[in-house]
Amino acid sequence: MQKNIIKQSIAAVAAVLAMGAAGSSAWAGGLLAVDFDPTDFTTPTGLSNAYWPLLPGGDATVFIYIGETEDGCAFNKITATPGDWKVFVDSEPGYEFYDGFVAQVVLDREWELEDVECDDIVAALDGDPDWEPMEGLGELTFDWYAQDDYDNIWYMGEASRDFGDECPSLLEVPLGTPIDGWGDDELYFECTGGSWEAGQFGQEEGEIVGEAGIVVPSDMPAAGEPLTPGTYWMQEVAEGAEDMAKVLQQNAKVSIEDGQFEGDYEGCRKIKEWTALEPGASVEHKYYCAGEGLLLIQGIGGGPTESEVLILATP
Repeated sequence: MQKNIIKQSIAAVAAVLAMGAAGSSAWAGGLLAVDFDPTDFTTPTGLSNAYWPLLPGGDATVFIYIGETEDGCAFNKITATPGDWKVFVDSEPGYEFYDGFVAQVVLDREWELEDVECDDIVAALDGDPDWEPMEGLGELTFDWYAQDDYDNIWYMGEASRDFGDECPSLLEVPLGTPIDGWGDDELYFECTGGSWEAGQFGQEEGEIVGEAGIVVPSDMPAAGEPLTPGTYWMQEVAEGAEDMAKVLQQNAKVSIEDGQFEGDYEGCRKIKEWTALEPGASVEHKYYCAGEGLLLIQGIGGGPTESEVLILATP
């Protein structure tokens, strides 16, 4: 898709999101239009939403997922640590409401383990949340999340680093190295291209400003308005990133066969996620179960078809 079409598409979605007043809503099975308002965040780093309790009670957490791939096994580790915060500053004109805002940093790493059976990975893990593969790191991302007073978790941006293809290792180029330390501007943008920040323009001149979106809503995203099947929303609005989500079921059933969460679960929320920039290119169904979190991710047509299952979580 041509860049100008992408910009028009993102701008149109941003305009739709801006239609509601701060803290207001208008959906009933349609668009979840709840505007970002910093005054709605009494404790933004307290990520306790029952469907994704990243920091319940302020305790550090680890979530480990595994999934079979065509070449082997994917190992995904998500870590949240109290006090690891991101402070937003120097927002673009018109977006000053992001300045001074504090969000929780969540570390998300995914290893691509070729010619390895997932059963062998589970055996090596052996219930130890500190265990990690020695090689095969494919992507490392610092995600920035904040929870509002209605218990919605907002996505504020990410600092992403890819290690595939020509991208350098951490030994070659440490995290946080500025663009002039890479020695190759094009390589820098290619390997960090997923990065964006609410209130900031994209990496190139003329790109749009990134805007926060809801990544996990509560049962009542705004006062007196329950979440219902068919409700959809923007998870992020940034240059080259237009991720959307939709409630498919509020009382879905999930069966987990292995690991810490082995068993049957009812009353879970089934969510469809996709990117509006490439419809059908990468679609996922995610199952969030209250009190447990995100238990299952299913790849659905047009992208990777493997599923990832939560096999270990702390505390």
